[in-house]
Amino acid sequence: MAEVDLPSKIRAAIKEPHGVVNRLNTARIPLCLPPLVQAPTLYTLGLSRYTEIYLGLEEIWHAQIGDFADWAGNISEDPSSYGSDAERVQAVLRLIYIPELLRTRRVEADFEALKLLDPSIAKLDMGKENAGSEFRRYMKEHIPAKPHLLVVYVWIMYQALFNGGRFIRLQLLKAGPEFWGLSPREMDPTAFPPPLSFWCVEEGEVVQAKFRNSVLKADKLLTETEREEILDESREIFRRCELITHQLDEDVSAGGYPTN
Repeated sequence: MAEVDLPSKIRAAIKEPHGVVNRLNTARIPLCLPPLVQAPTLYTLGLSRYTEIYLGLEEIWHAQIGDFADWAGNISEDPSSYGSDAERVQAVLRLIYIPELLRTRRVEADFEALKLLDPSIAKLDMGKENAGSEFRRYMKEHIPAKPHLLVVYVWIMYQALFNGGRFIRLQLLKAGPEFWGLSPREMDPTAFPPPLSFWCVEEGEVVQAKFRNSVLKADKLLTETEREEILDESREIFRRCELITHQLDEDVSAGGYPTN
């Protein structure tokens, strides 16, 4: 019987919690778009909470792997070639590093563009404590001690961008270019500019295939204990994502955020 690879194990581990979070978030996308609202204020609020995860994982990732130019294309896939667990795990994190995946600069550019669209967006207090920023702080405190856990953050969050992102892009298109401050020509779902560049992965199918292949290679460098800890952390990710969405509901219901 063929051994089950790590991506398949993660998929099985998160099947139920992923379904819960997916249903919650899918139901809320229309609430952020016309005709229910006239400005992307609620979209910006929700994006600001969830992108804390991407900003956090990319900050930690870069701290763990060092300068890409120093090691690109020079990673052994033989576990015995590493003199310590730290070196081996660093190799894992380098193997799965694909610059095209990175979202930090896109997030920053999108928020700058969104702030120009409506005065209420510029006034959003996106820096206040919330479930998203708490999740980012948890990652910063928890992952450096067990850096192999970063594998599951990378896998889940970028797979979400590839898979759920396709559906979300179609929903965003329905809002029309004027809603986003764009021209009709700029509303290209394969190359969204700010304020929607977060959702764009150029040559997405090629990058997704490269991404999966890199994770399969990295899997061979992990120990069984590390794999088990990765699977445990996968459920924690979705527990915290569910908290983010429920808190967004509470914050909007409590008032202070324009809903029309």
